[in-house]
Amino acid sequence: MKTKLKILTIYLYIFLLVAFSGNPFFSPTDDEFSRFTLATLVLILSLRHFTYFDIKKGLPFYLFLLFFIAIFIFQKLFLGFVSIFGAIGFLLKLTLGYIVIRYIGVNFKLAYFNLIFIISFVSLFGYAWNYFGNDIPAIYIKENTALYSDNSGRNILLFHQLSDGLRNSGMFWEPGAFACYINLVFLFYIGKIRSLVENNKFKVIIILLALLTTYSTTGYIVLFLIGLVTIFIEYSNKNGILVIPILLMFGTIAFITYEKSDFLKEKMNDQFEVALNRDKGEFAPDRISAFLFDIHYIKKHPLIGNGLHSETRYADHPWLKEETLGHGNGFSNFVASMGILSLLFYTVLILKNKRIHSWIFVLGIFTLLQGEPLMNFPLYLSLPFIFIYEKNYSRTINLP
Repeated sequence: MKTKLKILTIYLYIFLLVAFSGNPFFSPTDDEFSRFTLATLVLILSLRHFTYFDIKKGLPFYLFLLFFIAIFIFQKLFLGFVSIFGAIGFLLKLTLGYIVIRYIGVNFKLAYFNLIFIISFVSLFGYAWNYFGNDIPAIYIKENTALYSDNSGRNILLFHQLSDGLRNSGMFWEPGAFACYINLVFLFYIGKIRSLVENNKFKVIIILLALLTTYSTTGYIVLFLIGLVTIFIEYSNKNGILVIPILLMFGTIAFITYEKSDFLKEKMNDQFEVALNRDKGEFAPDRISAFLFDIHYIKKHPLIGNGLHSETRYADHPWLKEETLGHGNGFSNFVASMGILSLLFYTVLILKNKRIHSWIFVLGIFTLLQGEPLMNFPLYLSLPFIFIYEKNYSRTINLP
């Protein structure tokens, strides 16, 4: 009975973590209700798991906390303003990730895989419903508020229909984000993907179908890179002579897909051309234009960043302060907001605690960030805790 309750709690916790990491119904935004909801959840979990805040066993969390508090203090000193609500929200997201990951421990990767399978399975029905011209019956409807793109949507918790729903968003704010959360599954299992597929064929097929229906440029590119790495790591030793034809076949399929898909070749070429032709300092939400725009702010405050609030984040572009921008490059946005020191701190913790294929994992995360502001959410922000606590203070549970 206790084991069943533990399993249910694991899936409830990981669902809440993922939901607060990009589901429009749950994810905290700038409204007071979402801030209150996040704060209430973190308070309840903190009281329930107060032993996690023991100084000795909770040292990695306190290291994280003190580092980012120091960053906010330096931002206050050099920028003159730091949003208290923004800083608290950032630390609450970090705390939510810590508690959930600490509780699940070594079971986290498998629990996450199973949750993504469920989300993917539901999403294929939602996507099919949209594909035939139908809107899903929603419990939450969001009107378009963005200047640069249509961010309207209809939400039923496990599925979110973005705009007309012609691409699969899963339960996330847009298809590219769903693709990033799917690819995170395969990044977790780098070096063991062959075993993952052999033991979970049906689940992997459903997850891949969901990824394909996102039509996400970043998602496809990262999946292709994961495929290449998997061939080298898992097949070269036992099937050395077959690796070359496998790579050629894999590369041919990728090339044909790139050439024939408008959302890959044409989209990337258009983004490069448009970004290079933009006026200096002009903002646009695509990944290349956003990166070029952010260079100005990275140069301005390279070490500590320009803060999370638009007042300092876009200090030299005041006309952007009141807009809902939908930033298209999560990597440059994080560096421009929190500084190179924050990026290095985050990277070093992953490299130090993930013992195998750590650089591949980090490069995969950095590539995913090129397309989405994933560091604005608890799961990606808290990734180092997964590798710190999967070997400590937890025991394996057989998850269904």
